[in-house]
This record gives sequence, C-alpha cells and structure tokens, in this order.
Amino acid sequence: MADGSSIRVVFNNRALLFGNKTGIGYYICNLYNGLLQSEAVVIRPTIANPSSNILRLMSNVSQLLRRVTGDSILKISVPVGKFLMSKRKAVDTLPEAEIYHETNYDEIPAGKWKTLATVHDLAFVKHPEYFLKDVRERLDRNFHNILKADRFIVTTEAIRNELMDFSGVPEGKIDVIPLAPSGNYHPVDKELREGKENADRYAKGAYILYAGTLEPRKNIHVLMNAFSLIRNKFKLKLVLVGGKGWLYDEILKMPEALGLKEDIIFTGYVSEERLLYLYNYASVFVYPSLYEGFGIPVIEAMSCGVPVVVSDIPSLREVSGGAAMVFNPSDHEELACRLEQILGSESIRRELCRKSLRRAGDFSWKKVVASTIHSYHKALED
Repeated sequence: MADGSSIRVVFNNRALLFGNKTGIGYYICNLYNGLLQSEAVVIRPTIANPSSNILRLMSNVSQLLRRVTGDSILKISVPVGKFLMSKRKAVDTLPEAEIYHETNYDEIPAGKWKTLATVHDLAFVKHPEYFLKDVRERLDRNFHNILKADRFIVTTEAIRNELMDFSGVPEGKIDVIPLAPSGNYHPVDKELREGKENADRYAKGAYILYAGTLEPRKNIHVLMNAFSLIRNKFKLKLVLVGGKGWLYDEILKMPEALGLKEDIIFTGYVSEERLLYLYNYASVFVYPSLYEGFGIPVIEAMSCGVPVVVSDIPSLREVSGGAAMVFNPSDHEELACRLEQILGSESIRRELCRKSLRRAGDFSWKKVVASTIHSYHKALED
C-alpha cells in the first residue's frame, strides 16, 4: 500500500467525460468525489482531467448530435466511444495499485491488482429487446470480461440475486451498497419566488412528474395512458424530464395520439439545480419502470418530500421501503387509481410526504463511500 495504510485504487472515471449525467454517471461522480476526500484510499483515475480536455468536447458533441438526429447518430457515436476508451491510460502506464475498480461496464485491463466491479443492473441480459443491437452487443461483450472480477458491488439485493442466478458468482463475493441522492435535493420554501419561477419554466400550475431517460424499459406509455384517464378530473399537466435514450419514437408520438399534446411536456435533460424545483413543486412523482437496478430518481424525489408512486418490481419495492404507493407496471388503470387516491386526498398526500422524507434519510453518500472502502479491504482479503 502507498503509505502502509491507504489503499491505492485505479478508478474508472470515464463517464465523467459526459456532461449530461444519468444514474450511472451520478454514481461515478459522487463516489469518485467522496473517495477523493478519504484518507483511507489513494484514488488514481483512468482519465486524469475529464472536465477540461478534448475528450470531453468530443463526448459532448456526440451527445448533442444524438439529441438532434436520433438513434442514427450511433453509427458515429459508437466509434467515438471506442476512441474515448482507447484514450484511457494504457495498461503499462497505469499507476501501481492494489485495486482496480470498474464502475461502468468497460473492460477491466489486466494488471497486478485485485479487481472489483460495480454491476448496476442486468437489463441487457434480462430484457435485450429494450436495447439497440450495437449497444446490447457491446454490453454483453464487456460484461463477460467484468465477470472475471475478484469482487462485485451491486446497489440492491434484487440485483445481487440476479447476478448470482445469471453468473454463479458466490453470494459472499457480492456487496450490496445502496445509492444515495445528491445533497442538492431537499425540501424548499415554496413561497420563494425563485423556486416557483424555475418550476413555471416547464409547467404552470399543478403537474405529475417523471424523471429518467426516455427509453422502452421506463414504461412511460403506461404513465401517459394513466394520465389520460384522470386528466379531465384533475386540471394538471404531465411533465416528463429526461434526455433521449433509444427506441423513443413511439414515446414522443403518443401525446398527440392521446389528444394530450398540450398537456404532456417533454423537458429534455434538466440540470440538478432546476430538477430540485421540479421535484418540490410536483403534485406526485411517478416512476413506472419495468426494470431497474436501483432507480435513483425515486430517492431524489423522496428527499424533496414528494408523494411517490412506483411500479411493483423487486428493486423499486426495496428502494422505496414501503414509503411509496405501488402499482402493477402493466396496468395503467391501476396507476390511474393510485394517482386519484393521492390527488384527491390531502391526508394521503401529507402521509406520503412524511414517509418520503423519512425513507430518504436512510441513504447518504457518506455511507456509500465508507461501504465501498470496506469492499476494497474485502477484495484484498479474497
């Protein structure tokens, strides 16, 4: 070890090249920054300065082109991604270390270190139909390399069970470390002008909120169908926050097909600073996914004291911990019923708000960092 006590860790921070972070990006950013503050580890990033170099520019241009042109840009962005990967430090120039931590489904370079990999979910294994062919093949190829790691981190018991069933990895080699919301999410004083102005930028008046990437497994069509059933009873909008993932064309066409084009709002990617206010002013937050590894927006919304409804799947039941209403993700009528219950009862709303804040208090990045360092120690002992 570097000084007899600190563990030297090569940490794959490539995802920090991308400006518009989603769930995995936030995980890597928050964990990386937390580990840098710890004296128990010496962190050696695979990309020394991801925030101010030509690689960041290339990744941002690739993201911008995709937002404009759609999935066809993958013919360009996939090769760009491969180039960015090639610019990670070559194996023979990576620093000496005791641990290599793979955080993002990239291939683990060979070295004289113990290897630890974070497995966020097995969506591409369980539901290959939700992915474009090129994306699925890359994830599948890299995942078989990742399965050679000495130890694994997952974010829920649900994913630990899936990883064991799929790969045969022993339970004792998998550590469950739940994620946490950013410290930027908290209840705000709704009388302040700044907050209302930020929320009004997207929707004036009451609204139901969803936050997440626009892609098939997020099950957004069920949410829109449920909204169509209650729209006339409750005068409110449906605000869908998030950038385009893939196979999203049908999602974008659906509001017009339902006759709700003026009532369903696509905001695109929204910064944490503005999302804070969208969470706080929402009448209810809905996360209708068919499959999740963790579902960080659920805890973000709860941190703001918002009533939450989630699909009844193992990972979201685990994360919400009984603090959210649940519904069958294939039944839009059941979701509409849940929304009616919340929107029609101030006492139910207050109770769910109270439960949200209490549940959100169970999660912190301080815990995530400490548990990750503990996993590093266990990897060295394996």
